[in-house]
Amino acid sequence: MSVSISDSPTRNLTPDTSHAQVALEAVQREIAACTLCVEAGFIPRSLPIFHGHAAQQLMIVGQAPGPSAGERPLPYTGATGRTLQRWLERAGFAPGALHRDFYLTSLTKCFPGPATGRGGKGDRPPSAREIALCARHLDREMALVRREIVVSLGRLAAERLDPTARGLPLIDLVGSLRPAERAGHAFRLLALPHPSGVSRWLNDPAHVARLDEGLAALRQEVVSRESGIDGRDEHGPIAESL
Repeated sequence: MSVSISDSPTRNLTPDTSHAQVALEAVQREIAACTLCVEAGFIPRSLPIFHGHAAQQLMIVGQAPGPSAGERPLPYTGATGRTLQRWLERAGFAPGALHRDFYLTSLTKCFPGPATGRGGKGDRPPSAREIALCARHLDREMALVRREIVVSLGRLAAERLDPTARGLPLIDLVGSLRPAERAGHAFRLLALPHPSGVSRWLNDPAHVARLDEGLAALRQEVVSRESGIDGRDEHGPIAESL
C-alpha cells in the first residue's frame, strides 16, 4: 500500500485539531486497507495514496492518483505535481508548500489505470461507481480536516464537490471562490484546471487568464488571514508559517 501521512502529524496541532488528528489517523488506516474497487473489478490491486494531517491550512482534491502512485509514497511528485507547485508559487506560496501546507487527497484513492479507447491518452477518469465507492473516505477526510478553502483540480473534482457546477463550462468555474458544502462542512471551493500535461485546456489565452485570476484569489484569501502580511505585496512568497 502506498500511503503518506505527514512525517510530523502532531506539529502545529491545537487541542481541537489534536482530537481531529486521532480520528483522521483512524480513517486513514481504513483507507489504506480498503479493497472495494478491487473486489468490484475496477482495478487489479489497491494502492491508496493521500497525504496530510489535521493541521494543514488548505486542502486539494484531485480526481485520482497518477500511475506513479505505487512507486512513490507521496501524491503529486511527478510532472503534474511540479506544475501544481509552480502554480502555488505564482499564488505566493513558498517552494515546497504543496506537500507542507496542503492536505492532498482525491475523489478516488487508487490509480484507475491508463485511458482506454481509440486515441486514449493519459489516465482513465474514475467511473461514477468508483467515485461512489470511495465517497465515504472523502467525506470523512473533509469532515475532520475541515478546511475553509478546498482547491479542486479539473472538472470532475469540481462537480463532485459542488453539484451546482455540473454542466457549466470549466472557464465559468475557474477563477473565483464558490460556496459549497459536503459532509456537513461548509467551505469555499477554488476550482483549478487539471495540471496534467495531457490537458490542452490552458492552450487558450483566455483560460490562462482565468487560472491567473484563481491563483490571485487564493493568494488574496490566504494573506488576508495572515497578520503582518500585506496582501498587496506582489513580491515574495507567503510565509512558511502557513
